[in-house]
Amino acid sequence: MLFSRISRRHLLCWGALFLAGCSSQTAPPTPANFPRDGAGRAVNLPTPASRVIALGPGAVETVWALGAGKKLVGRDDYADFPPETKKVEVAGNFQGPNIEKCIALRPDLVIVQGEGIELSRADEWQAKIGAPVAVIGATTVGGVREEIEKIAAWLDASPEKLKNATAHFHENAHFWNVSVFIEIGRSPLYTAGQNTLVGDVVSRNGFQNIASVRGYQAYNIENLLAKPPRAYLVPTKKTKAQTLAELRAHPTLSKLEAVKKGRVVVVDPDLILRPGPRLRDGMSKLYRESRILAGK
Repeated sequence: MLFSRISRRHLLCWGALFLAGCSSQTAPPTPANFPRDGAGRAVNLPTPASRVIALGPGAVETVWALGAGKKLVGRDDYADFPPETKKVEVAGNFQGPNIEKCIALRPDLVIVQGEGIELSRADEWQAKIGAPVAVIGATTVGGVREEIEKIAAWLDASPEKLKNATAHFHENAHFWNVSVFIEIGRSPLYTAGQNTLVGDVVSRNGFQNIASVRGYQAYNIENLLAKPPRAYLVPTKKTKAQTLAELRAHPTLSKLEAVKKGRVVVVDPDLILRPGPRLRDGMSKLYRESRILAGK
C-alpha cells in the first residue's frame, strides 16, 4: 500500500503520541480549501505544497516565475527554461509521470500539463504516487492566466510574484483579421484550429485562422492553395530567412502568394505553444506582426 510523504509522517507521529500516552484528540490535518485543478478535480493539500513535480514546460516556467523554484523537485524531459531547470531531476515526459521516480522524489503535489489529458489516467497516477495530481491544460489565454493563479495558490506564492507573472497578460482581441495559416508540421502538413491554445493566441492578436478544424489535424495542401492566406505562420527556432528559404524550396508551398512575397511570420515556439508566463511575449510579437501586415 502506498502512502504519501505526509501520510507516513503523520502515521509515525500518531504512533509516538500513543506510546507517550498523549491525548487521542490529536487529528491529522484536513485538506485545506485550495483551488480545483483545470479539470475541476479537487486538489487535496493539507498545506501549500513544498515539494512539487511539474510536468509540462509551461508549468515548470510558471513555478519559477512565481518564485517557487526551490520547491521544484521534478520536471519533464522537455522543460529547459529558465536554465536552472536543467539541474532538476526528470520525473516524466509528455506521456505522463514516471511513477517510480515520482514516488522516490516524495512530492506533495504533481502538476501535469497538457491539452486533453484523460482524467481516468490522472486518477490512476494519483493513486499510485500517493500525492495529489493536478491536471492543467488551458486552450485559451484567459485559461492560462487562471491556471497560473491556481499554481500560485497551491504553492503559496506571494501576491507580488503572482502579479509579476501575469503582468500584461492581456485578453484583448484585435480584429483587423489578417488571414493566416498556422503550420505545426510540414511533412505531412499539420495545423492548429479551434480549441487549441495557439489558435486562441493567434486569433486574439489580429489574425484570422483559415483552418476551420478542431484541435491539431493534418491539412490538405490543395485546400490551402485553393484558399490561400495573406500570411503564413511558423513556430520555429530558425530565423525568418532560413524558414522563408525552406518554404520557397518546397514544391507546393512555394506557390503560395504569402511565401512568394515574404509574408511569413516566424515566432519562437516556446512563446506561443507553452502555457506559461512567456505567452505574453509571444502575443506581443504576433500583435506587432499582424499590425504591420494590416497596415495599421
